[in-house]
Amino acid sequence: MIRFLLLAILLLSLSATTLAQEPPSTPTEEPDENDVGGNTQFLIENLVEDSESEEFDFGTQFDYLEVYETNPLDLNSATEAEFNEFGLLSALQIQALMLYRKKYGQIYSLYELQGVPTYDLKSIMRILPYVAISKSKEREKMNFGRMFKYGRHQIFARWQRVLEQQKGFSTQNDNRFLGSPDKFYMRYRMTYKDRMSIGVTMEKDAGEEFFKGSNKQGFDFYSGHFYLKEVTKNIHSVAIGDFQAYFGQGLVMWGGFGIRKGADVLNVKRISLPIRAYTSVNEALFMRGAAGHFQFLKENALEVTVFGSHRFRDANLSAELDSLTQELDFAEVSSLQELGFHRTPSELDNENTTQLFTTGGRVRYKGNSWYVAGNFVYNYLTNPLVRDNTQLYQKYQFSGNETFNGSLDYSFQYKNMQFFGETAINEAGGIATINSILSDLDPRVGLALVHRYYSEKYQTLNGGAFAESSSPSNEHGFYVGLQTNFGKGVRMSSYFDVFEFPWLRFSTDAPSQGYEIFTKLEYNPNYRISAYTQYRFERKGRNISGNTTNIDQLINNDKQNLRFHFQYNVSREFSLRSRIEFAWYKNENNSKGVMMYQDIAYTPKNFPLKAQVRLAFFQTDDFNTRIYAYENDILYAFSVLPYYGQGMRYYLNLSYKINRNFSVWVRFSQTYFTDRQTISSGLGEIDKNTRSEVKVQIRAKF
Repeated sequence: MIRFLLLAILLLSLSATTLAQEPPSTPTEEPDENDVGGNTQFLIENLVEDSESEEFDFGTQFDYLEVYETNPLDLNSATEAEFNEFGLLSALQIQALMLYRKKYGQIYSLYELQGVPTYDLKSIMRILPYVAISKSKEREKMNFGRMFKYGRHQIFARWQRVLEQQKGFSTQNDNRFLGSPDKFYMRYRMTYKDRMSIGVTMEKDAGEEFFKGSNKQGFDFYSGHFYLKEVTKNIHSVAIGDFQAYFGQGLVMWGGFGIRKGADVLNVKRISLPIRAYTSVNEALFMRGAAGHFQFLKENALEVTVFGSHRFRDANLSAELDSLTQELDFAEVSSLQELGFHRTPSELDNENTTQLFTTGGRVRYKGNSWYVAGNFVYNYLTNPLVRDNTQLYQKYQFSGNETFNGSLDYSFQYKNMQFFGETAINEAGGIATINSILSDLDPRVGLALVHRYYSEKYQTLNGGAFAESSSPSNEHGFYVGLQTNFGKGVRMSSYFDVFEFPWLRFSTDAPSQGYEIFTKLEYNPNYRISAYTQYRFERKGRNISGNTTNIDQLINNDKQNLRFHFQYNVSREFSLRSRIEFAWYKNENNSKGVMMYQDIAYTPKNFPLKAQVRLAFFQTDDFNTRIYAYENDILYAFSVLPYYGQGMRYYLNLSYKINRNFSVWVRFSQTYFTDRQTISSGLGEIDKNTRSEVKVQIRAKF
C-alpha cells in the first residue's frame, strides 16, 4: 500500500507541475478528416467507463460514427429520426434542440449550442467532430451509379496473439485447442455517406482451426450485409444479410448495445432507427435475413417495420438414438450459447446444433409531439429448449420450441417534459412494463424517473430493456436520476435505484432486494482540463457461502467504488490522464482493492505518428474487488479489463499513417502478477506470472 501512496503523490505532483505551465494560446487542431476514428475511440472510452462492463459489443453501435466524421450531421436540417440515429444525444437534448430551432430558426454557429438547455461544454465537445452547420437543402435522390462511383472503400486486416503458451495449446494435453493461438480479423466495407453500406466481416478466434479441419472454408465466422437508407419516399431503409432490430424500449427486441445505468444519469430513453446493418463479430447478437422500414401518409406519420431471420445457433444439445434404427430419435437444447468459440471437440459439438427462426414487426403512428407503436416478435427453435427441473431459479425461464412477445410503446412530449414507456406480454401471460419521465426542471437541472415492473413469467430471447439484470424479467424497480449544472464547468450527476427480485436467481435461492447509489462531481472549465470524483455503492442479497442448512441463507453483498480522475491536455502534442480508484466489498468477509494508472498520449505536430502508453498498478484482495478500466486500443478494437490480484500492467499503442490511403496500428500489452505463478485456469492457464499480447492492424481506404 505504501508504494501505491507514493505513486499517487507522484501523479499529483506531475499534475500540479503541468497545471503550473502556461497553457497554449491557440486551440487544439481540428481533427484530420483522413484520420477517421480517433474521436470515436475517445467517445467509446467515456461510454465504456460509465457502463463498467466488458460484455458490450460496440462494433456495430459505433461503426456508423465513422460516416459522420466525413459527412457531418447538419444540425439545421436533421429530423428527429436522424438525431435518434445519430446516437450521441439524449432524448432531452434532442427535444431541447428541436424546440430551439422552432423558436429561433436557423442555427448560424456551433457556439450557439451553449445557449441550448441541457448542452454543457462536455456534451458539445463530444459531438463537434460529427456535426456541422449549413443551410437547409433538399435530400439527394437515390442514384446507384453515383453511389458506386463515389463510394468509400475500406479494408481492415488484424492479427493478435497471446505470447505465453496457454495450457490448451500444449501438445501434452489431449483435450487441447485444435487451432493456432493466432486470432485473425478481416473486414471490407463500402459506404456512400449514410445512404448505403455493403460489407463482409470475417474472424477466427485463437484456438480455432484455419483453412483446415472444421474450418476448411477459412475463417470460423463470416458476416455480410447490404443496407440502403432513404431509398424512395415510402421506403426509408432496407437491410439484407446480417442486421439488428431495435423496437421501443427493448422489452421485445433490442439488438446489440443498450444504454444502462451510468454516469450520464439522464440518458435512460432508448432511441434508435428500427433496423441497422450488422458489422461486428459477436456470433449471437444479430439477425440474418431481410428487413424493411417503410413510411406513409403526410409527414411520414405512419411507419411500418418488418423483418425475417433464419440462423443456426450454437447450443448444448442432448440426443438419443432409436434402439432399432440407431438413428437420431430426438434432441433437446439445454441452453443457447453466445460466446461463439469453436476451439475444442466439445465446443465443436455445440456448433450450429439448432436453428432459430425469428420474425417480427412494428407499426408506429406519430403526431407532432407524441407517438404510439405496436411491436411483436416470434421465435421458433427446431429443437425444444428444456430447462433443468432441479434448478428452481429456472422455473419460469423460457422452455419449448416457440416464444411470442408483443408490446405497445408510447411517448408524449409537453414543453420541457417527456413521458415514455413500453408494456409487453409474452405467450406465458407474463407482463413487463417500463414507464419514465424526463424533464428539465430548470435550464441547469434535469430529472429522470424510471419505474419498471418485469414479471418472473415474462421472458424474451431478443429483449434488452433498462434493468439491473441482463434481461427484463423477474425484477421490480424505481430509478431517480438528477443532473445539475452549477456553471463554470461544474456539474453533479446522481442517481438512486432501488430494486427487488420476486423469484429466485442464480446464486440467490430466495426472493431478494437491493439498491444502488451513484454520484459524480465533474469540473470541466475548458477543453484542456477535465477532472471528476465518482462514488458508487451497491447492495444485493446472495447466498451465504459454506451454508450447511437445507435452505440457503441470504446475506447482503455490499460493493463500493471511489474514483479520482484527472486529464490535462498539456499542448497539441501531449495529453496526460491520471486515475486512482478504491474498491471495498463486504459479505461474510471484508475485502478491498486499489488501482491507479498514468496515461501519456503523444501526437507529433509534423509527423504522422501517434503514441499512447499506460502504466498501472493494482492490488485487490479478491475478484469481488476487481476494478474495471477502459484501455485505448487499435482502431475499432475494444479492451475493458478487470484489474484484480496484485501486480502491474502496461501497454503501448502506436499508429502510423503511411500515406493518405494506408495506416497501421501496433499494440503491445503485458500484465505482471506478483501474487501468483500461474494465470487463469483450465485450457487458458498460463504457467507463468505474466500475460503478454501483441496486436497489429492495417487499414487501406480508397
